[in-house]
Formats: sequence, C-alpha cells, structure tokens
Amino acid sequence: MSVIVRTATPGSAQLPRIIGGRAAGPEEWEQWSEEPGHDLVAQDDSRVVGGIHVSLVSRSEAWLENLRVHPDVWGRGIAVQLVKEGEAVARRYGAAVARTAIPAHEYAAQAVAERAGYKPSLRCVVVEAPLPSGPAHVPYDAPVHALGPDRASDLMRFLESTPALAAWHRLVPLGWRFRRIALDLVRGLLKDHRALAALHPGAQAGVVQAAALFTVRGDAVVLAVLDGSPPGMQAVFGTVTEDVRAAEATRAAIFAPELRSLETLDVRGWTPHPWCPEGLVVVEKSLAS
Repeated sequence: MSVIVRTATPGSAQLPRIIGGRAAGPEEWEQWSEEPGHDLVAQDDSRVVGGIHVSLVSRSEAWLENLRVHPDVWGRGIAVQLVKEGEAVARRYGAAVARTAIPAHEYAAQAVAERAGYKPSLRCVVVEAPLPSGPAHVPYDAPVHALGPDRASDLMRFLESTPALAAWHRLVPLGWRFRRIALDLVRGLLKDHRALAALHPGAQAGVVQAAALFTVRGDAVVLAVLDGSPPGMQAVFGTVTEDVRAAEATRAAIFAPELRSLETLDVRGWTPHPWCPEGLVVVEKSLAS
C-alpha cells in the first residue's frame, strides 16, 4: 500500500524527535516555539512512518521543521512526500516562501533540500553559556532603555543597519525560526518587553547604538539578535543578564552570524549548541509557482 500523508489530530500517534540516532529538531524545539502550527504524519497502512511540522511565521512565510522518517522506510521518497505536503499546507494559508534550518554538518540533508528546490539563504551559529555571576558590566557611556512601541521605527532602522541582519538578509530568528523583519514584529517585541536598546549619551542622546531582541524560555534567555557598538553590546547584555536572573534563567543561548561577533562580550564559556555544533544553514524556496 502507498504511503498517505495526513494532518495529525491531538490523538494521532507520531514518531519521536530522535529517530535512528538522529534528532529531527533541537531538544528545546517545543519550548522555544512561538507560533502554533500543523503536524503532518505519513502512514504506511496503519503504521506511522514519518512526520513534519509546518508553521506560518508571518502572513506570507512558512517554516518547515522536525522532518523525520523511520529508518525502516528510508529510500522510499517519504521525506520528499512530507515536504511537498507541508508546502501545500503553507500555500493554502497564503505563504509565498518556505524555509527550514539544517545543521551545517548534515550534508546529506542539505543535498535532499537542494533536490527539493531549496537554496541556501544564510548561515548562523547557535551557542550557549551559563549566565555570568556577580555584578553585570554596564558601561556608563551606553545607557540602556526599554523603548516604547512608538520607537519601533527607530529600532527597526537600527537593526536593519547591523552586520547581523545584513548577514541574514533581514531575517530575524525567533525560537529557531527565521522570518523577515517587519515593523509590526518589532512593535510587538517592544510591547512584550522583549527588546532593549543602548542609546548614545550627550549630543546624540536617544540614538540607538546597540540592541538586543530576546525572550526567556525555561531556564534560558534566548537572544535572537545582539549587535551594535562594543560598549553598547556589553551594556545591553549586562542589563539582560541582570533582568532575567529574576526570572530564574541560568543560561544564555544566542544566535549570531559568527562566534567572532560575540568577542566583545568577554564571555569565555560559549559552547556550540549540541543539535548544530557547526552552526545552522537556513534554506528557502519560493512557493509562488
């Protein structure tokens, strides 16, 4: 019997995250996820042999993740079938582009994505470290503020000018998923108190010199973007550290174009995330045709 891909229900059996020794997604995937989505399952007769998760991260952008196929049925094209069905779901909800992230060391998965029409869009590293103990370093010449939503345009212009957003082609990672930066997104992060900015003092008072987008998930503060002047980055990171300790966070995880861009923070304990020790490759495909 041919394999059938269906939308999962709350009671549907699904494959675990780790299949055949390979993790389809990071351990914190559900904990860090920010948008609801759709689970699809592949069934061979009554047996579940595969799955994929589809999320709409904006009105026109979809994210595919947690693709997994049981080793017993590898080589039958089930992964390709799941991806195609995931794309069909995304199109029905208006998505014009689909993206997914693949650990940089998984060359076979990248080749499969390329055959399915996905092209590399960006690379990033994901690293983590225990939160520094003791008083945080907050330089006096980079006063940190929680900007109001009325400053969303200013913050967005600054973020778009950073090396991080330039390297990521204006895509922002939130909860493992990258989406195009937009004014409504920045305004929402400011309303939710998930953004901090270091401003220039003196004659340039009010001008942003560094900023961070972040959230607390479980025991971790996850920094999606941290960029700007060295003292500004130090000030913002120090302020975030002090603030999230009250929420009982004990570690920091951060997305960055490259580890070298974090040297100014003077954190010695950064270690690569175990799911993507060599970083992530984000690939994308137009769904317009």
